[in-house]
Amino acid sequence: MCAGRLSESRALRAAADSARAGTATVVLVQGPPGVGKTTLVRQFLAGLSDFTVLDSTATWPPAPSDFGCLSRLLHRAATRVPDHCPTGEPSARAAKNLTAVPSGPRALRELLDTSEAAPWALFVDDAQWADSPSLKVLLEAAREGGPLCLVLAARHSHGWDEEVLRALHTVAPLTHIGLAELAEAEATALVATALGGLADDVLTRRLVLRSGGHPLYLRSLLDGHGTARPGGPSRPALPASVVRRQLTGLPSEGVAALEALAVLGGSATVPALSTVLGALDCASALDPLVHEEFITRTDAQVPTVAIRHGVFRDALYDTLPAARRRALHVAAVDAVDERQGLAHRVAAAETVDVHLAADLLETATRELAEGGLLHAARTLLSAASLSHADDHRTDHLLYGAVRLLFWAGADAELARHGHAVVTRRPCPWRDEALGLAEFAAGRLTSARRLLDQAQESLRAAHPGQRAVVRTELALVHAILGQGEATRRHADQALNPAPPADEAGLYDSVGRRRETDLAVARSAPGGAADAGPPPGGVPDVCAQAPHVVVPPGLRQAARALAAYGTALRHGPGAGLDLLAGLPEDADRIGEEDLPALTVRGILRLADAQLSSATTDLTMVTARRRSTAARLLGTSASVHLAMCHLLGGDWNRAAREVATALDDEQGRCFDAPALWSLRSVLDAFRGDDTAAEAALRQAQHLARPLDFGGPQYHTAMARAMRARARGDHRGVVDALQMLAERSAHSERVRIVSMSWLPFLAESLVSCGLADLARAAMEELTSTGDASNPHLRVADAWLDGRTAEASGVHEDALGRYTEAVGLLGPGRDIPLVRGLLEISRGRVSAALGRAGSATAHFDSAEDLFTRLGARPFLEECRAERRACAPERGGAPALDHLLTGREREVARLVGLGCTNREIADELTLSVKTIEYHLRSVFVKLGMRSRRELRRRVQEAGGGDGHR
Repeated sequence: MCAGRLSESRALRAAADSARAGTATVVLVQGPPGVGKTTLVRQFLAGLSDFTVLDSTATWPPAPSDFGCLSRLLHRAATRVPDHCPTGEPSARAAKNLTAVPSGPRALRELLDTSEAAPWALFVDDAQWADSPSLKVLLEAAREGGPLCLVLAARHSHGWDEEVLRALHTVAPLTHIGLAELAEAEATALVATALGGLADDVLTRRLVLRSGGHPLYLRSLLDGHGTARPGGPSRPALPASVVRRQLTGLPSEGVAALEALAVLGGSATVPALSTVLGALDCASALDPLVHEEFITRTDAQVPTVAIRHGVFRDALYDTLPAARRRALHVAAVDAVDERQGLAHRVAAAETVDVHLAADLLETATRELAEGGLLHAARTLLSAASLSHADDHRTDHLLYGAVRLLFWAGADAELARHGHAVVTRRPCPWRDEALGLAEFAAGRLTSARRLLDQAQESLRAAHPGQRAVVRTELALVHAILGQGEATRRHADQALNPAPPADEAGLYDSVGRRRETDLAVARSAPGGAADAGPPPGGVPDVCAQAPHVVVPPGLRQAARALAAYGTALRHGPGAGLDLLAGLPEDADRIGEEDLPALTVRGILRLADAQLSSATTDLTMVTARRRSTAARLLGTSASVHLAMCHLLGGDWNRAAREVATALDDEQGRCFDAPALWSLRSVLDAFRGDDTAAEAALRQAQHLARPLDFGGPQYHTAMARAMRARARGDHRGVVDALQMLAERSAHSERVRIVSMSWLPFLAESLVSCGLADLARAAMEELTSTGDASNPHLRVADAWLDGRTAEASGVHEDALGRYTEAVGLLGPGRDIPLVRGLLEISRGRVSAALGRAGSATAHFDSAEDLFTRLGARPFLEECRAERRACAPERGGAPALDHLLTGREREVARLVGLGCTNREIADELTLSVKTIEYHLRSVFVKLGMRSRRELRRRVQEAGGGDGHR
């Protein structure tokens, strides 16, 4: 498989054409190991059906005898094309014995002279190791001319002597082809060819980024393409034989330096590398590695080197013998800082090492205190691997690590450790760990059962442990859209509950209220009655089976309590519980990020678009924070929704792309993000891309055992149908959500984003009664004062009145709906659709001027948004409403105000430059408006437009 390389292939074909014409050519193909030199040339040679093709591969070390490479070529001639053998029919001995075949310049000349008709193609692979006498003879044959194409593939020309280099650069014509990594477009094409429909652009981007566009490494990743997705198996390494072949020809000290660099993680300062190698200075050993393009070198104040490709680094590390790897890790301990040194000590350990495990536990304590949940989890896993397998301590270390991975949002990593939990002794923490592993795999129903089981068994345990599991249960129920259970478990985690007279979880100046006894004061009953502790690594011994209590537990429980309340009673009720959360970013602590995320989500649901955008932007700006990871990429999902509704579709697309690239997201994030992308593509008029994104969302949602992702895919289906003007498709997609009890509480949170479209489509399908019933249910269970619910209600009334022919009432309700879309809560797309409705009923009332103004307003909105399908819908409505004059629609009803000005000046005979000067616009802007005028009026020429304007009376005035 050789993707791309189009210009290089053309250069090879041009060389072959010259040889066919009787002009000898030489092609030098150069590039680093594995970049595709051999594949490119062999693909080229395979197409030369009219050539006699001979090939040979030079070997390391170079043959001690002269003409070794040439002898191999002549031997190929003797075995492949015996009629062309310079000595006639080859003997059986010649076919098996290289020395029995004549060699040297004369033999080559005789061979080339045996056939005057067919051109020759000679290929020497790995020519950097070819002996100089053979190269000189081959280049001399090319210099003498004739139907010959000589192709040399080499990593470099450093080993060739001056005579060879002189001969190479004096032969004519010489074609030099330098191969590097594939360009992004070529690498993307290779992925698409290999994976077909599985190659979505996020997966493709990850593969291309990790491989650096190197064809060999990219193919290696493609062989195990599931590894590019979160939760996939470990990445495949290159076969050991391929790695060793790439190292062929390197000096031993260069190979040693590469091995040490692989152990150091792929990059290191030169002094650190020298320490690992036990050398005063390893700089000289690095020169061949730079020349062969294995590494890059930065000559700063402290020189740094790095292996160019991570795939090669991983493969080289995997091929190291165990003893060699351990020795390098031991040597690396003194070359790096304390934390890295500990990692090297772990990698070098061969057996149980309780002392090292104790050091790791201390390190995990420090990491946790610094907020490094993911680092602490990995350190605890290392400590567990160095402890006795039958020790309870080992089990608790594993359970603590799994818990931290969950709270760090590292679902992919957590899922890989689920199998280790299964083999442990039954206990409540094992149930919890299994539940968290199920959560990471997208099986939330199973996770809920296991976590319920764990919390039932932990009734007599330390309150901190109970609080953790209850908070985890609250999160599971929140994702399942179950408000009552979410609030109940969150309240239990915060036990005792706040007094009844405390309305919020935060006080009026934004300080967190310490309502649980662990924070405010010591519990009367001692430790057993205390609330959840602030977090840390407790003593993990046989008598104290405690695992890690993550930091930020109280704040997470409070955020979930607010969300559960919103699910049951509407976003306003949830926001009341977060009333004291600071507005100023400087006063928001890391542990407040879950609450800030929830507030942003609820403000979005409460039609506070501007405030929601501010909150969620603050969270995504700190997206790498551990506290922000608990809720996955929820902040990004809802921030993209804010931008989508608010009309900033470019920012929405960027936010979706950034979140999709985040490998630490929750398993249920990707379907929501792909659904949003489908909506964006549909609204911009790219239905093919919208369909592909929707398919990807549905594919990712399929393995998940709960209905939340189906909610997002249903919304995407509906919005794609609306962009196509398919009202029945909108109803089919959204009516399912309105009817299914599994989504009923979730609907209260996010219905405002799609309810206006459902109401509009139901009326368009003659189902106004269903629309009214859906509205009444939502307003009775949610916040009837929500501006966006009121917009949907007014729009519904307007469509109903319009369908009944009561146009004056319809216009009033449409105008009321537009007024509700004020600053901070405006949805430009909805406003544009309302303007179309106002234009339509104004035309029906005979108010042509008002109708034109409304249609103009809608067109301006859709043009700014880039909403091509809705712009076309607006123009179609305008044409349908325009009165006829002389068999053609009047200009005033088809064109915007600016377009009418441009058309009028064309009618006066003005050039584009004159029109631009008159209107103080650029010529390009005038050309844009003219193109739009031609499309709307169905015209092809300026003359036709001028005549039409003059007939309409628009060309009689003065400028």
